[in-house]
Amino acid sequence: MNVPQPQFRDVAAAAYVLHNIYTALENIFEQISRTFENHVTDPAQWHRELLTKMFLEIPKIRPAVLPTEFRGFLNDLRGFRHVFRHTYEFELDVEKVALLVRNWNKARPSLIAALSRFRDNLLREI
Repeated sequence: MNVPQPQFRDVAAAAYVLHNIYTALENIFEQISRTFENHVTDPAQWHRELLTKMFLEIPKIRPAVLPTEFRGFLNDLRGFRHVFRHTYEFELDVEKVALLVRNWNKARPSLIAALSRFRDNLLREI
């Protein structure tokens, strides 16, 4: 049984949305980091370092932003965003994009809930 392949425009649109999702999340992470830590120790790896910080509890400063269950998925999304943004001559991997879309759809409600809990914890401190 032949499964029809999605058209390039559909895969490219999904890849662009995934790129934008991670960029938006990274902007949130960057604001959190600037507010509570205000430093990056390795400028060459700041995207990776920033993501790692979101899983760390910093005693007496802030709780962990995200539970560790999101580490693998968000790291995959970060890596995909990097390739999508910085590679000009590549063919989109339809299966990789489809997997990331499925994983995003599965993780989205819990990820939004985790960010909301972090916000709520901060508001309780005020």
